[in-house]
Amino acid sequence: MSPRAAGTCGGACGVERWAVKTLSDADRERVNLRPVNTTIEALIAIQRPVGPLAGRADPVEVTVYQVEARLLWLFTEADNDYHLVLASPRDTTLTMIAEVPDPGCAGACASGFASVYAQVRQKLLDYLNSPQSVARPLVRITGVGFFDYIHSQRGELHPVLAVEFP
Repeated sequence: MSPRAAGTCGGACGVERWAVKTLSDADRERVNLRPVNTTIEALIAIQRPVGPLAGRADPVEVTVYQVEARLLWLFTEADNDYHLVLASPRDTTLTMIAEVPDPGCAGACASGFASVYAQVRQKLLDYLNSPQSVARPLVRITGVGFFDYIHSQRGELHPVLAVEFP
């Protein structure tokens, strides 16, 4: 996929490490797109690097993870990302975040992954608005490891590249 220049599409949406969050950064080619199976427990146990992050933090931010979880909440954030709160299927008090960028935002549309983000968002809405949807459904999320700025959250996948409802 050959990304377009970040300024040639979409409107401004996010700020904090936005190019890394949307796979439109200079290091995106280093991301290994073959998913590694893991758990919520393992992801939230990863230690955040000390200090501000200039580029991608190896090995977490160059790894795509696949995790099974309970989807507790989905809502749209101010930057138009879909924000998913995921819980361990074994202990729903253990949670983490996964985010799906708005494919129309600058960075997301320039990344070459806009159609992937659009498909993931539509699949989430289709399932959650369907008659077979259940409260706190089991999901399989595939996304890139990410360290957000320091706040109360542990563990994050950003961007989400695939979602399944097993």
